[in-house]
Amino acid sequence: MHNLFALTSRELKAFWYSPIAYVVGALFLLMQGWVFWLLLAVLNDPRVDPSWTMAQFFFGGTFFYWFSVLLMASLLTMRTFSEEKRTGSIELLLTAPVTDAQVVLAKFFGAWLAYAALWAFTLIFFFVLRSFASFDWAPVLTGYAGTWLLGGVLIAIGVLASSLTRNQVIAAVLSFVTIMLLFSVGILDVFVRDPEASSLIKYLSLIDHLASFSKGLLDTRPLVYYLSLTLICLFLTGRVIGSPRWRS
Repeated sequence: MHNLFALTSRELKAFWYSPIAYVVGALFLLMQGWVFWLLLAVLNDPRVDPSWTMAQFFFGGTFFYWFSVLLMASLLTMRTFSEEKRTGSIELLLTAPVTDAQVVLAKFFGAWLAYAALWAFTLIFFFVLRSFASFDWAPVLTGYAGTWLLGGVLIAIGVLASSLTRNQVIAAVLSFVTIMLLFSVGILDVFVRDPEASSLIKYLSLIDHLASFSKGLLDTRPLVYYLSLTLICLFLTGRVIGSPRWRS
């Protein structure tokens, strides 16, 4: 546990000591602030359905949400293993008294905690809104929970992509394309007639699972799906870095 904590701290420091982190963070918060303001203006329109909530649209209800989580996951993970492999520092890391599992988990937790921290900053928007209007906190809190769980899946995919190459750009593109394919699974439902196949496609879609979180519902199905995908990707990453061919 001590080794895992030390390695995770190393990853977080490497991220926050980089000027890229502040550029990405600033752009992310500016975009989310603009989206929040835009949604507020739309929901204040008297012609809008009063049952609609801010959480319902802020967490997965717009293109900007999906674009930001996809881009963040690719940018946060592209250097995790590829940069270590390019510089040769991975040899020192893997020959240290730590296990492959600890290295993989540290890379994952470092990127995932940075992702969670950036989203946590957007809570300020809701606290400001709360000072002017009352709303139900349950959909907001579950929306953040769903966003962080979804982020775990995307970060795990990005870490796996980074372990496959020594080039950061290739790692980012590979994770971006893989995540896009998972996002696109739900589109296949339009072409499927069989109810059972349609139900399976909907279950495999990353997008559909977030809808329940944004409505204040905690369902075990998306929890199991997100956690399972995360663990599978982390397991595959461990197998990749444990391969003698990868170390060469």
